[in-house]
Amino acid sequence: MRVTIKQIAEEANVSVTTVSNVINKRSHRVSKEKIALIENIIEKYNYIPNMNARSLVQSSSNLIGLLYFSAIDNADFVFSDPFTAEVLSGIEEQAKNHGYFVLVHNVNSAEDVKTIQRNWRFEGFIVVGVRVKEFLELNNVFDGPVVYIDTHLSKETLRELEQQTNRLFVNTNDYQASTLAVEHLIHYGHEKIAFLSFDYIVGEPSVIQERHQAYIDTLKKYHLTFKSHWIYNNSEFERIYQELAEFTAIVVTGDYLAAKLVKFLKNKNKRVMEQLSIIGFDDITFAELMDPALTTIRLNPGNKGAIAFHQLIGLAKQEEIKNQVLLLEGELISRDSVHKIK
Repeated sequence: MRVTIKQIAEEANVSVTTVSNVINKRSHRVSKEKIALIENIIEKYNYIPNMNARSLVQSSSNLIGLLYFSAIDNADFVFSDPFTAEVLSGIEEQAKNHGYFVLVHNVNSAEDVKTIQRNWRFEGFIVVGVRVKEFLELNNVFDGPVVYIDTHLSKETLRELEQQTNRLFVNTNDYQASTLAVEHLIHYGHEKIAFLSFDYIVGEPSVIQERHQAYIDTLKKYHLTFKSHWIYNNSEFERIYQELAEFTAIVVTGDYLAAKLVKFLKNKNKRVMEQLSIIGFDDITFAELMDPALTTIRLNPGNKGAIAFHQLIGLAKQEEIKNQVLLLEGELISRDSVHKIK
């Protein structure tokens, strides 16, 4: 039989409120001996608080919704990307350390968000992967504070959101990060540089749009050749292989995508990476384990998740937040996948 909080209180000879305070880490008025006794009883019975029941009697539910937006109803697709997994890890670690719980859910419509909110009571939400079109539909659906990760919006849209003080954005300074990547290749003597990304809508604010624009602007700044057919998407690995003689380096907008490209090219020709330089973004866990070890722009996704968590808790506690958009700088990590032009 599952033990109740009332039974724990009776066994410890304390009030239900005292047990609740210990569970919720509000036990500054409870003696250390009583805290230890209550925690031992909780451990003995493996007692797990009912989150919904707690939220009915507390002003705080200690529950955060972590939503990943996907245009397809397939959570495996979203979590196959190590960047996503590391963002989640950063959020989860901070949540655990601060006594919060995280509900992770893949959504693809505003209706999904409405359903989640009907069934759970949240402190707020951290949302990843929302494009401009979906943002305009989703943003007004949320009941509480929201922190968006890697959601780029137009200046006009951001101005319209200035009155919504419970909406924050944690983004990478993707333009700066991409400029850093291209300039590193140029510093190593590369003048013919290609660009590879997942599909995106040209002209619509996004992570890839920012990186693509910086790629073009940096080449122009250094008066280097830019050819439109050197822009590839993730379905064009074969075309990249066929056109390798045209360029010496390629900027890839994610380490995961770079790893897939390297594997494809090496299956075609084991020595191909001796002639081609590659630089990625993220510095995910396995980047340094690749062959060759991947030169990349470190974006520290775990830290980004941790920052988003603390921003959300600040909003939930109605703390003053100075900047609605927080831009995190990228850091160059030089390894073996970029070679100097002799």
